Amino acid sequence: MEKADTRGMAERIASVITENTKEILTPNEAGTLYGVSGWAMYKRAKKGTAPAHYMGRKLYFLRSELIEAVQRL
Repeated sequence: MEKADTRGMAERIASVITENTKEILTPNEAGTLYGVSGWAMYKRAKKGTAPAHYMGRKLYFLRSELIEAVQRL
């Protein structure tokens, strides 16, 4: 991932940070946060590049974990 991409992603996330950072997100919602599609978030979860959780076969993300992951870049 290039620095320009990372910077843009960080700016998008910073613009949507709310006090409720424990919010549970679907792959599509997480993709909106990252500026990618829901399928891209499925791929990132499978590769382990985005923190994700499964409940049975359902995939979900925590907003706080996604924000922390970007801040570590």
